[in-house]
Amino acid sequence: MLSFKVKILKKIFVSNENGFSVFKASIKKRIESSQIIVGDLFDVNEGDFLEIEGEYTSHPKFGKQIKVKSFKFILPQDKDGIIKYLSSGRIKGVGEKTAIKIVDKFGLSTFDILENDPEKLRKIKGLRKTVIKEIKKNREENRTIRELTVKLSPYGIGTQTIFKIFKEFEEDSIEILKHNPYVLIEKVKGIGFKIADTIAKGFNISLNNPNRINAGIDFIISQYEQKNGDLYINENILLEKSSEILHVPVNTILDSINRKIERNELKREEIPEKVIMSFKNYSIERMTAKYLYKLGLPSPSQDTFEANFDQIHKKLSVKLTEEQKNAAISSTNNNITIISGGPGTGKTTLIRAIIELSIKSKNKKVLVAAPTGRAAKRIEETSHFKASTIHRMLKINPETKTFVHNEYNPLQADIIIIDESSMIDSFIFYSLLKAIAKNTKLIIIGDKDQLPSVGPGNILRDIINSQYFNMIYLNRNFRQTEESLIIENAYRINKGDQLIFKPFSENPDFVFINVKDENRALEKVLNIIKFYKDDFDFNSPLFQILVPMYRGEAGIDNINRIIQAKFNPEPFFINKEKRSFKRFDKVMQIKNNYEKEVFNGDQGIIVDFNIEKKSMFVDFENRIVEYNIDEIDELTLSYAISIHKSQGSEYEVIVLILLPTHSIMLNREIFYTAVTRAKKKILLISDENTIQRAIYNSLPSQRKTMLPVRLREFFKAK
Repeated sequence: MLSFKVKILKKIFVSNENGFSVFKASIKKRIESSQIIVGDLFDVNEGDFLEIEGEYTSHPKFGKQIKVKSFKFILPQDKDGIIKYLSSGRIKGVGEKTAIKIVDKFGLSTFDILENDPEKLRKIKGLRKTVIKEIKKNREENRTIRELTVKLSPYGIGTQTIFKIFKEFEEDSIEILKHNPYVLIEKVKGIGFKIADTIAKGFNISLNNPNRINAGIDFIISQYEQKNGDLYINENILLEKSSEILHVPVNTILDSINRKIERNELKREEIPEKVIMSFKNYSIERMTAKYLYKLGLPSPSQDTFEANFDQIHKKLSVKLTEEQKNAAISSTNNNITIISGGPGTGKTTLIRAIIELSIKSKNKKVLVAAPTGRAAKRIEETSHFKASTIHRMLKINPETKTFVHNEYNPLQADIIIIDESSMIDSFIFYSLLKAIAKNTKLIIIGDKDQLPSVGPGNILRDIINSQYFNMIYLNRNFRQTEESLIIENAYRINKGDQLIFKPFSENPDFVFINVKDENRALEKVLNIIKFYKDDFDFNSPLFQILVPMYRGEAGIDNINRIIQAKFNPEPFFINKEKRSFKRFDKVMQIKNNYEKEVFNGDQGIIVDFNIEKKSMFVDFENRIVEYNIDEIDELTLSYAISIHKSQGSEYEVIVLILLPTHSIMLNREIFYTAVTRAKKKILLISDENTIQRAIYNSLPSQRKTMLPVRLREFFKAK
């Protein structure tokens, strides 16, 4: 790390959002007349003198610059310098005349007066109260930022995080962090338990502090929820894991858990072992069961009808099987129907038939939705009926960040069809049920053999396993699927059978490329991209690489970096260790953003940048969304993605990598889900032993949920 003394010559860019700034500066005792410096430079203005620590870097577009890691002001030591500093625009209402008045009164003691005894400013004749107030506010802000920096920098807390804290709490920052730094977890984006706990060290928060213990307990519960999809955790495991990260005795943690239960923050159940869940998850599962029970009750005026399938055949140009006909009638005659079927079983045709039956025969209003934008678009393309995501159907109120449609403002529909329901997590399903009116019929369609949702819960399997609702299983139609090796092998994977491979000369839709080594697999991927370059751009939404793991030479992260480097010639707009983006990069949203209406798993293309605002624009299915520098951690490159993230999407061509180094992640459900994402072709880069290991290792998701128990409570009580 190099140290420089610089004078700020010119402001090029300053972000009011996060403090990131670009200045032209002169370096003391250097031959160079000027140098560009960049970094999180709070409250810096033209004419300021700074002592900075940083390093030389080279930007692909803007050239050589100094990246500032830390800085401190060198306050001017003469009257002219102090006048320039005060009148630089950093203090609202203080121009050159006011600055001269202040310096004439206090001379070289000006900064000491402003910092320690600003009330003396009242002695200056003609100085307005509003100006004095602004000066005091400015010095208080500077003091707060300096104190935060002094306390937190030694613990590795960067200036950007410090600025986020200050922006949220302003002059109250120090006082709030002294008492409870763990409020940052909820209040400041990007700060989790570990960062908050590190900040707590800077404020000498004790290990036994109740706020710390409560935050640690919540952290362990959220880890199991986010990583495993679990809605509860065994109490002994919670005690053990919390004790490990907090370094406090188990009894102390147990006392905190009991107090949180008394405050309705946690809930303890015995099933038969003791388990703990957040009160929020307890409420969601209980209310989900209640809504399902009430919705499923037959209404007094419930009608049934026979369908004219000859008319449907003419309209759809598709002849329904007896199984599909029975499913269509059953769906329209029951309040809740669950339809499960694998690829090639005619789920899409069935959706079209139900829509025709409902609208043409009964003049009913139908809404169709899916968990992701790509899944909704696919329904529209195949059914020729308008579909949306569940989030958009429920509509977000950007101010309250809650759904517009709820129990007080239900959706206006006679029938609601939800496709790709294996992807629905507990929260979005609960939100959907709240918004369904009493006499609306709900049809849930999905594939029970796919992976469960990325979010917590196991909704589709829980409802099926409860056995309380009208259940339809669609079986494979051999006549429709016998030509497809993709579908044939998907069923073979599901049954644990050997796969079928055909020679290249027969142009199969399922191609096996025998590879064990990671470097060799990476080489094959790059060659495949080159081979398909006339059919698909490197960032095409129709072409997707799927990998089970992020690490390794043939892991998601490295494949994304290599493809970006080799196939995207654009310069970097953002080039950080974990987030580096160029124009035309294929990216994925990795967390729900209700304000932008972009959700976990949505894929798009970076189409432009705004250099001045330090923002970039992403095209999600012809909808342009702007991201500022603070929000880029919500995006990741998506040339290669995990199999979990591919759920609900279909791609023309898929490259699937399954290697011996991925063995910890391989099972039948992951393999099956990956294969069923391909519409026209799948290229499987693997070896026979790894394929067999994946097929034989059947691990149906055993997520820790209590929805079946809650349903039983309601149905047994009737």
